[in-house]
Amino acid sequence: MPPTASSQKVALITGCRSGFGLLTALDAARAGYRVYAGLRDVSTADDLRAQAGELPITPVQLDVTRAEEREAVVADILAREGRIDALVNNAGIAIAGFWEQFDEDELRSMFEVNVFAAWALTKLCLPNMRDRRAGVIVNVTSMAGRMATPGLGMYAGSKFALEGMSEALRHELRSFGVRVVLVEPGPYKTDIFARNRRMCRASASELPDGPYARLQAKVTALFDRMGHKMGDAREVSRLIVRLLDDPTPRLRYPLGPNVRPRLLIRKLLPFRLEERVVDRVLG
Repeated sequence: MPPTASSQKVALITGCRSGFGLLTALDAARAGYRVYAGLRDVSTADDLRAQAGELPITPVQLDVTRAEEREAVVADILAREGRIDALVNNAGIAIAGFWEQFDEDELRSMFEVNVFAAWALTKLCLPNMRDRRAGVIVNVTSMAGRMATPGLGMYAGSKFALEGMSEALRHELRSFGVRVVLVEPGPYKTDIFARNRRMCRASASELPDGPYARLQAKVTALFDRMGHKMGDAREVSRLIVRLLDDPTPRLRYPLGPNVRPRLLIRKLLPFRLEERVVDRVLG
């Protein structure tokens, strides 16, 4: 017999070891959700457990790139709860470097996490949401999914892809009562710019007289300057949790330091002038 659906709303959130994922798991549980918090390695859940205390949060083993783990987690939640009300595709990686420097395996690994995993998990959750004609999918992309910058082009490519897929999904699911939302953070204080900050192999070994050495130095200096102006990641988690219960959300929610000027540049300036702005920022 199918399980009896829980009366408490259920959320599955990926990438909960730190940053947006950890904070969203905590805030969603405080807001009344039973949270299943995915971690690439569940043995790293100590910090989550310590902060959660008695909150209804269950850490789960979920390397989002592994099909068997995705399938097992969704099946287990449905067997326990009978429902998944919210899926937050937060897990993501950023690898910096220029187009010519990337090796194929590095590019594929980033798309595997940022695009294919979100697609696969969403696909697993959709039948339950459609049948109940209720649910929300929040895809955490980035301002890089709206405006690409030198040194983060491959990362931007993965986020542009997820943005386009999500926009189409929103149209596809409207008649089923399932909401699709994009949260687009600018620079925030998370591990993606600290412990998880990564560069492609060729970029990391670029020689001082290499073809990209000068531009790489400028981009690195820009990233370092951004580190002093990053926002509080709690702003993002609080927004995500508000959106979980918003019956009529917009598609896109950009937020963070310097986001409005960047969007105005993209909206108002011809690309030739936008290029000049980028040149000036890079000095």
